[in-house]
Amino acid sequence: MLASMQERGLCPDFVLCIGDDRSDEDMFQLITSAACGDSLASTAEVFACTVGRKPSKAKYYLDDAAEVVRLMQGLAYVSEELALANPPDEDSSLDVWE
Repeated sequence: MLASMQERGLCPDFVLCIGDDRSDEDMFQLITSAACGDSLASTAEVFACTVGRKPSKAKYYLDDAAEVVRLMQGLAYVSEELALANPPDEDSSLDVWE
């Protein structure tokens, strides 16, 4: 996904990765490397979260699936509030996946 955005000249300023098993550790390592490189904006907020307390390359953890749901609901709420307070210009497009 990061490579696709780069090809379009886009640089994400927020990245959230959530995983719960060993196969997700590669994703956590990749996103940590990207945060140190030029794949992300220098001001990008990067959150790599593992579900459950265990050794991980993720910087953050969430206790369980219910906490993941609460996080996503909170992000959706804040995003909606910001969108209502700051509507996009008519010329801007938020659909980067066309």
